[in-house]
Amino acid sequence: MSEIIRYQALRKTVNDQLLLDIDTLEIHEHTCVALSGRNGAGKSTLMRIIAGLEAPDSVSVTFAGHTLSWRRACQAMRTHVIYLHQHPYLFDRSVTDNIAYGLRRQGLTLQEISSKVSEALEWAGIGHLQMRNARELSGGERQRVAFARARILSPRVLLLDEPTTNMDSEARTQTHRMIKRLKDDGVSILLATHEFHTVAHLCDAHLSLESGCLHTQSIETEDGERKIIPYR
Repeated sequence: MSEIIRYQALRKTVNDQLLLDIDTLEIHEHTCVALSGRNGAGKSTLMRIIAGLEAPDSVSVTFAGHTLSWRRACQAMRTHVIYLHQHPYLFDRSVTDNIAYGLRRQGLTLQEISSKVSEALEWAGIGHLQMRNARELSGGERQRVAFARARILSPRVLLLDEPTTNMDSEARTQTHRMIKRLKDDGVSILLATHEFHTVAHLCDAHLSLESGCLHTQSIETEDGERKIIPYR
């Protein structure tokens, strides 16, 4: 597995308490990794740091084989890494406008945007919702819009923060299907969850965050055997 990003000596304190104390975290190509931990363990904070949205107290970042300053690392991460919050923010506009938002900021032509949005709507199976106001959709539908909006920007890494919380079984199944398709498309995924058993079938590795540190956990395969994938 080729490494995309490596974080070393990552430290973060909150209210004078050490929240994260991670020696090494590597994100590799074509992998889906679960990140579990109790509420308040720091999963969301870690994801925001990985996405370049929140600064740690200290960290060494290696991207594409080059060690970068935090400022340069943020630029790289905001280009190649997308963070999806548990409750993704959608604009008070149509589904089409929400999906097209990131493309407009890239300066693409209207024809290019229209083509990419049409493909994203079809990929997510939400073409019938394209003219609906995104804020009027159900939780599962909103999640599909958020996935389509993320995928259209072609990220190398997608960070998912409890993506199926409070979903019914049908919406959860649809979300799992989209995660698998993203992985099949070559997107690396870090999936935060406090219910690992519900996503184990999607994952290549399992990291747990305990007392600020990361620990590799085992995964049970379909044939009942347990495996541990070396993962820093």
